[in-house]
Amino acid sequence: MEKLQPGQMLGPYRIINQIGQGGMATVYKAYQASMDRNVAIKVLPGQLAESREFTQRFQQEAHIIAKLEHPHILPVFDYGESEGVTYLVMRYLDAGTLREKMENGRPLPLDEIDRLFTQLADALGYAHSFGIVHRDLKPSNALIDAQGNLFLTDFGIAKLLESASPRLTQTDAIMGTPAYISPEQAQAAQVDQRSDIYSLGIILYEMVTGRVPFVAETPLAVILKHVSDPLPPPSTLKPDIPEAIERVILKALAKHPEDRFATVGEFLAAWKRALDETKTSRPAASMVGAGAAAERKPTPRPQRTPVTDARQGISAPKAAPKSQNWTGWVVGCLVGVCALFGIGGTLILLSNLREPSAPAPTLTVPPTQTPIATLILPPPPTLTVPPAAGDILLQDDFSDDSIWGILNEETASIAYENNALRMRVFRTNWIVWSTPNVEAYRNVRAEVTARNNDGETTTAFGIICYQQEVTSSYYYAVVTPAGEYAIAKAADGETDTFLTNNDAWGSSSLIATNASSYRVGLDCGNGALSLYVDGQLIDSVFDDTYTSGASGLIVWSGNDVSSADVAFDDFILRSLE
Repeated sequence: MEKLQPGQMLGPYRIINQIGQGGMATVYKAYQASMDRNVAIKVLPGQLAESREFTQRFQQEAHIIAKLEHPHILPVFDYGESEGVTYLVMRYLDAGTLREKMENGRPLPLDEIDRLFTQLADALGYAHSFGIVHRDLKPSNALIDAQGNLFLTDFGIAKLLESASPRLTQTDAIMGTPAYISPEQAQAAQVDQRSDIYSLGIILYEMVTGRVPFVAETPLAVILKHVSDPLPPPSTLKPDIPEAIERVILKALAKHPEDRFATVGEFLAAWKRALDETKTSRPAASMVGAGAAAERKPTPRPQRTPVTDARQGISAPKAAPKSQNWTGWVVGCLVGVCALFGIGGTLILLSNLREPSAPAPTLTVPPTQTPIATLILPPPPTLTVPPAAGDILLQDDFSDDSIWGILNEETASIAYENNALRMRVFRTNWIVWSTPNVEAYRNVRAEVTARNNDGETTTAFGIICYQQEVTSSYYYAVVTPAGEYAIAKAADGETDTFLTNNDAWGSSSLIATNASSYRVGLDCGNGALSLYVDGQLIDSVFDDTYTSGASGLIVWSGNDVSSADVAFDDFILRSLE
């Protein structure tokens, strides 16, 4: 039968429009006058209605499917055959699909994966309890409504088509979704619920890594990979995946059904255990430095008059040092942080630091009878970030909330919000930092996008590198929305030192004032430290005190305000070698 037209009647249903089409069926939106509601009608291939055997089998299977009542299974209201058209009537849901949610090729946040996977697994396990095997589990068969709830659909359709004719079995039921097909189904062998578990494992793999494990130029080539090729471990695509989660995925995707989880319930329970293990093993953020350093009363930051670009060699005279010492931190290390490093992981430091030095006073020329020649300097050249030829060591869009340390204390907080890492400080002249790991990197470039949420021009934010095992020792580079910047060195038990601008804050016209976001970069390698903002070199210094260490992010509240609020996104760490 040809395509159904708007206004056409199919039994008691009036067709409104076509809303979907696949290899195995066409879906229409229709109106049911007797119930005053819209419904979705799935129309199966027309030639199937010519088979009496198929019609009988269809009625039996549809009757079973219609009995499924689960909060995450799209209900089937009716089924029938009219004028050579075989159809199923389902609830109409104005929604997207899990496929659309994953189209950008990026991993989903871990908490969202857990919520969607739990709903999907619950629905599938419920159907299995009735002896129903889905046979065509894939993201496009999982609808998601505006509230984020998932609804599994298309139960039994593949089975109906597999029993209809050899031609449909070869071209549609198998070839329709090769990316999610189990090895046994690909070989036309007998399948049971463990085939669905394999397909569910592929979906989980894709949610975690952002892509399916097997890709090829043709559907047949993909199917052959499922049958014979080794599974690429998820960690090859997402190196920071927790080991416990990877083990669960690997078991679900075993080539032989007997090596997989026996039931969906077993699969889900293993996932929950792995998730709990990940959250338990992730080190809690630590807040230290509230001792002697917190008792200092730094001089309030004055209003600055921007100075000439530091790259022209003009800088303010050194002001009196106003750094805070690290005595209080050292005490905290002895009783807390050093112990935490014994178990590894991510740490956060909060400490009262130095107040930026005051700028040089504005110099004026006294009146004189002799004209004084004016020296006009040419504008500085625009320096751009050289192309990074090294490998990517770590890349994070903050969609996975299990990587960076988090914190929720009276003086500061770090949390994942809207696929970003939000770092907030609730105290004057206070810093907070976070790292994704304690791995010692050497010769690296770190880049991150920073958004200043508080509107304060004195809020400083940026990157740390070469953090030592004694975590109060590292380099850092920060910028402010006022166009100020500093590249500095912190050393355990010593006053931190600004390596740029004669141990004072600098100012650069290359840093946009009050921009909506800043792309901050820091090169740490071969004894040099270079700060970049929005692709332009701001300043470089040389110091070889530290030659390797951890990398991370830092936020620093100004001395004249009691808070700071910055969101970080799209962090990338590359090798400079």
